[in-house]
Amino acid sequence: MRTDHAAMRGCHGATYGMWRIGSKMMKPALFAGCVIVGLPLTSTAAAAHVKWFVNCNVSDDPLPVQAVFTATFLLFFSLFLILLSLGCMAERTALGAGISELLDRYAAPLHRRADDLLRSVAAVSFALLWADGGLIMTPDLKASSIWLSAIQLLIPMYMFGRATLPAAGAGIIVLYGYGVATYGLFHMLDYPVFLGLGVFFALSVTQNSKLLAFRFDFLRWTVACSLLWPSIEKFVYPGWVAPIAITHPEITLGFDVATVVTAAGVVEFGLSFALFWTPLIRRLAAFALMAVLTAATFDFGKMDGIGHLMLIAVLMVVAAQPGGARDRRHPALAPLVGGMTLMAVILLYTGGHALYYGSKIASVAPLAGGVALLTLVLLCVPGRAQSLLLRIAVAGWSRWRASGNAGDDQPDEPEVFSVSDWVSSPDVAPSRWRENSSAESVVQLRGSRRPETFSPRYREREFGA
Repeated sequence: MRTDHAAMRGCHGATYGMWRIGSKMMKPALFAGCVIVGLPLTSTAAAAHVKWFVNCNVSDDPLPVQAVFTATFLLFFSLFLILLSLGCMAERTALGAGISELLDRYAAPLHRRADDLLRSVAAVSFALLWADGGLIMTPDLKASSIWLSAIQLLIPMYMFGRATLPAAGAGIIVLYGYGVATYGLFHMLDYPVFLGLGVFFALSVTQNSKLLAFRFDFLRWTVACSLLWPSIEKFVYPGWVAPIAITHPEITLGFDVATVVTAAGVVEFGLSFALFWTPLIRRLAAFALMAVLTAATFDFGKMDGIGHLMLIAVLMVVAAQPGGARDRRHPALAPLVGGMTLMAVILLYTGGHALYYGSKIASVAPLAGGVALLTLVLLCVPGRAQSLLLRIAVAGWSRWRASGNAGDDQPDEPEVFSVSDWVSSPDVAPSRWRENSSAESVVQLRGSRRPETFSPRYREREFGA
């Protein structure tokens, strides 16, 4: 009896604990849910690609950076940061774990067939481009030639066999390069998702498990950039979106056009940034973006639907992709990194525009500021990007040190390698050397270092490897 009472008390305690967690998260969850449900009604202007429906002169001077930060912009962006922080805190609770487990369970079949989905949608998309005969990749990229149509026709044919997928990926990259040569690199920064698709298909035949996993991350990064970069146009070129809001007054919901344009830009930027974040946050953002892009089709017609078909398919793959241990982020980083990312992208956009269309001298300051902020973002967020950045830095330092010692006939002291060099730099210690090295050589290498610093857990924590 005593055991039964203890078990009942334990069950009641667990139930009470879950009720407390649920009650604490109820208001934030309802608030975030109402906002997400309202996104398709208020942000179809963000989903419609402006250059597809309005004659935009990319060489026009954008608004200065200080003119972007209006009171309306700061209000909407603060709301985004609050929602992002609440979502990150909810993800670390039992409720967030339950939602993630539910998504993993029901999205597992789609994740297993992600390759088939992307191959099918890519085949349909490029077949439609071939049938049109006057487009390169998207409705605003117009060109007509026999060899261009031949590549667009070969890409769907190459999608049928796995062995020919690298050729399909190479064809997509060639089309992107033709777009760069025709419209310029700055214009094509709207569509890096096609580079992601090309790399994804090119790596589909590899037997390396790390490369197979990397292609999903790279595709997610490129689709996020394809939505993140055009979102800045809503801030620095509000006049481009105004005609769309005027011709489609239902999307304004009675608000003035300037407020709607600013809100659309914040929504597009916020959801795009969330694709870079933790698993549950990016999966919910992918669902929201799919809803927004689908809702925009009812207002803007077949052109918008066909143009966004590939994006919706990639977002489905992102929503079905489970996360790993390296994807964890502290909730306090969310508003900090979100703010730095917005400022970095605005500076890079204005600086890149000045470099491409204006004065190269005027582009130095915004480009330098954007690169510095972007580097801080990469250092703040652990994962593959930070690991790659550290490895590049260590490899560069090793080469510089080796070149400096090469000119000395008699160096003052013997070369000593650090732990980071031994773990990260392929020039200092290739994988074959590490595998074949004896225990005595490893002991000599680490010297007075603590033994636990060479454990796999330490390397994973410090280097994200």
